[in-house]
Amino acid sequence: MTESIEQLSSVLTPYGGDMGDDIDWPKVEAAYGTAFPDDYKKFVERFGNGTIEGAIAVMVPIATDDPMTRRVSRLPERALSDPAYRRWTEPDGEKRYGVGRILVWGETDSADTLGWITTDTSPGEWPLAVHNRGDAAWTVHHCGMAEFLVRLFRGDFPECPISDSSLVGASGLRFLHDREEERLAGLGVYPWDD
Repeated sequence: MTESIEQLSSVLTPYGGDMGDDIDWPKVEAAYGTAFPDDYKKFVERFGNGTIEGAIAVMVPIATDDPMTRRVSRLPERALSDPAYRRWTEPDGEKRYGVGRILVWGETDSADTLGWITTDTSPGEWPLAVHNRGDAAWTVHHCGMAEFLVRLFRGDFPECPISDSSLVGASGLRFLHDREEERLAGLGVYPWDD
């Protein structure tokens, strides 16, 4: 876990100075009714709520009932009730995993969804699920969030697990915290436009 975070830190460069989020984990975990994986907690502490090259957004958990707050969450009811959203690359995926067990921690600018399948095992063992919009199906990856991102950026998957392969093998990837992005936008600076 720590190794994956260190590897990720060697791949991602902070864009701007405002990084990391201080989360009251006991309060958030009580509100969500579950603990969170340790690698994710380390990511949030080091990087926080923001985007990688404007292509992958990573969200943090926030204890609120406000549906307009962008945060870690379960899939919305419209997705849960849509039979097309229950397609898996594994033949028995819906029966084995089920979309109702997915806790979304990220999304891509290509409308892919990144989440954990919250099984009965400890959070550090949760499989990761990716809904690739291009394939219109969920694929399961047996690794943590940090390891998934490292493998994605290094091109270690046989096929790119997300719709946009522009980050695969790229160097100098930047992470921008949402607070810093808002500050820059106030100055008329849009870093992902360059």
